[in-house]
Amino acid sequence: MRCPPKRNILSRAVWAMAGVTLLVGTLVIGITWVVTNHLAQQEANNRLGELLDTIEETVRIACFIEDAQLATEVARGLIRNSEVAAVSIRSLNQELGREERSGQLSQNSAAALRRDIYSPFDPTRRVGEIELQPNREALEQRTFRESLFVGLVLAAQLALLTLAVIFIVLRLIVAPIKAISDRLHLLKPTLGERLPAPPGHGGNEIGRLVDDINGLTEDLVAALEEEHSLRLRQAMDERKYRDIFENAESGIFVADGQGTLLSHNRSLARLSGQEERPGGMPPNLLALPWGQPEQTAALLRSCLESNSAQEDDLELALPDNPRWLHLSLTPIGDALVQGIASDITQRKLVETFAQRMTVTDLLTSLGNRMGLEQQIREMIILHPEQPFALLLINLDGFKRINDGQGFDVGNELLLMAANRLRNCIKGSDWLGRTSGDEFALLLPNVEGQEIPAKVAHRIVETLGLAYELGDTPAFVGSSVGIALYPEDGRELLTLLRNAELALDRVKRSGGRDYQFFHPSMAAAAENRRRLENELRLAAERQELRLFYQPIVDIQQNRLAGAEALIRWVHPQQGMVPPDDFIPVAEETGLIQEIGLWVLETACDQLQQWRREGREDLYLSINVSGSQIPHGLPPSAVMEALSRRSLPPGALVLEITEGVLMSDMKQALEWLQALRQVGIRIYLDDFGTGYSSLSYLKRFPVTTVKVDKSFVRDMGQDSSDRALVEAIVAMTRSLGLEVVAEGVENEAQLALLRGMGTRYGQGYHFSRPVPAGDFSAVTERLETLLQATPGAPG
Repeated sequence: MRCPPKRNILSRAVWAMAGVTLLVGTLVIGITWVVTNHLAQQEANNRLGELLDTIEETVRIACFIEDAQLATEVARGLIRNSEVAAVSIRSLNQELGREERSGQLSQNSAAALRRDIYSPFDPTRRVGEIELQPNREALEQRTFRESLFVGLVLAAQLALLTLAVIFIVLRLIVAPIKAISDRLHLLKPTLGERLPAPPGHGGNEIGRLVDDINGLTEDLVAALEEEHSLRLRQAMDERKYRDIFENAESGIFVADGQGTLLSHNRSLARLSGQEERPGGMPPNLLALPWGQPEQTAALLRSCLESNSAQEDDLELALPDNPRWLHLSLTPIGDALVQGIASDITQRKLVETFAQRMTVTDLLTSLGNRMGLEQQIREMIILHPEQPFALLLINLDGFKRINDGQGFDVGNELLLMAANRLRNCIKGSDWLGRTSGDEFALLLPNVEGQEIPAKVAHRIVETLGLAYELGDTPAFVGSSVGIALYPEDGRELLTLLRNAELALDRVKRSGGRDYQFFHPSMAAAAENRRRLENELRLAAERQELRLFYQPIVDIQQNRLAGAEALIRWVHPQQGMVPPDDFIPVAEETGLIQEIGLWVLETACDQLQQWRREGREDLYLSINVSGSQIPHGLPPSAVMEALSRRSLPPGALVLEITEGVLMSDMKQALEWLQALRQVGIRIYLDDFGTGYSSLSYLKRFPVTTVKVDKSFVRDMGQDSSDRALVEAIVAMTRSLGLEVVAEGVENEAQLALLRGMGTRYGQGYHFSRPVPAGDFSAVTERLETLLQATPGAPG
């Protein structure tokens, strides 16, 4: 039996409540004293203020007439009030009356009440003041009496309330709880004894507390019975576990931190290939033939140091049958681990195959883009100081064959190209196909440009040979961009970007060659990117302009029209040549927006010329292949002319032979649609490309423009003169007109006129000028043409 405590709950509750009551009562009385004192002082001030209100009218008269006798009588009346210590009445010029309580003023420190006195006839005119000094001693006595009374009343109330609360708490709460505690000390729950509720508390919180205690007693008895049952079950489970341990498919073991096996089942020996080994399973887990023993030791060490489960896939280097085990380790205390080993060889084979497929091109069985990146990363990580070369190879003209003859022929061509590339390299080199018509080659452990240059030259020659695709041989060239590690980049992305820049340089130069990366290419690419960004803003900022160069009818010596030439007036760089920004606009798609702007601006200029009386002038604009057919549809051209009431003959569209070569079917349909509505078509730069007579017969062009390079040297080079004569004769026989570009002097003009050339264009007539200067050029041309020899009379 336990002894009851020396200090029971009754005495502790009484002392606690008495202490709390004393503390709270003292605090409340103190606060009440302060508040009552403050209120009493306020009330005294109010009373004195009311006293001043009572005599204010009399004081006004006394101050106004400066009656000292009246002021003195008022002061004597006020001093009779016990709460007033001194009174002073002053006019603006003198003190009229003063009275003070003897022996009180020197001891008084209360703040004086001062009030300004105004004229009884003019409330805004101040005539004096009255000052009233309160009697501090009288005020304090009165305040003390009032505060003392309130404090005594409050203390009595708190005492009575405290006694009542103590009685209720002791009677209703403390006493029943103490009774429960005393009975609880004598309770024997294991014998089934229950605790009775105190009388009168069966349905309240104290009764529920007794029920909870009885419930815990029942739970304790049930827990003891369950513990006994669990011990019996544990003995049975141990026997079952032993059977499972011995017959499980997975290898199960217990080992210490050094890998010493304290126990293991037969499956571990079977899975690890040690079943037939003389002596059976070795005594240490780390003695198994792991492919990477340090990985197994690290896994065991990590499990114990982190005190958490660890798992990993580990390879067993068995002689005839390599195997993969998934090893799962769990710490079980005392620096021991429990492990489970599962055979995952089949899954690993499937994963290996899947990984190989993710880095393999399905068509050629070479590596793909992901495989290239993975190979470069491994080479950089494993051998960071070993140089190698990266070659990117692009098939020139593959798209033309793939689109023209179909995907099957294109795939066959790719397979042939892949086989040719295999024959150009060694077994230690890595070859892959990274995109549709692009291959990549890695030459490991090569330094300098000599070996990569030889390999690239061999590739260009080999891939340039004819391909037998069906009955017709096909020819494609190749462009090769080369980047060297580490001088051209120590990181994957840098190396790839630099190789692509080199490849892009070759392709821009016509292809069928190779090029090593040079830092200037990166600078050029950055300039090109900057130019692209600025070009996007140029259209928004209205920095693009159209300049106009006259086209002259040299047979009739008259101005026939003009060619609209786009110019970019850059705010910092000045005039940007079209050859610098037009290719960028074509590559980025900005040419679509710029082309529509050129169309609208040219039509506005034609409309302006007609307002000025120049109805006979036409205007030609250049069309990029990127605008055909959707960037500049015939409907958009006709709509722009119709909005300005312009005839179709007022506008000419200039195209190049390259436009016709890109997609002949689309180009032909687009040209025919324009010719049907009366739009004329000029074939620009004739003589610099294929210059095929079949183009002039198949495509509905109306005029041929002879390139300025032939006209420029026509006087010194007889072959150029003969070529121009042949073009003029050929086009005239087909019913076409000729415009000769690049006319720079009178001698060239005379030769062209003698050949029968209809139109001329060049600096001899005028440079391209802004629209505002075109009128002056027109006037100068009229004077020039009238004075030209051979002009018709």
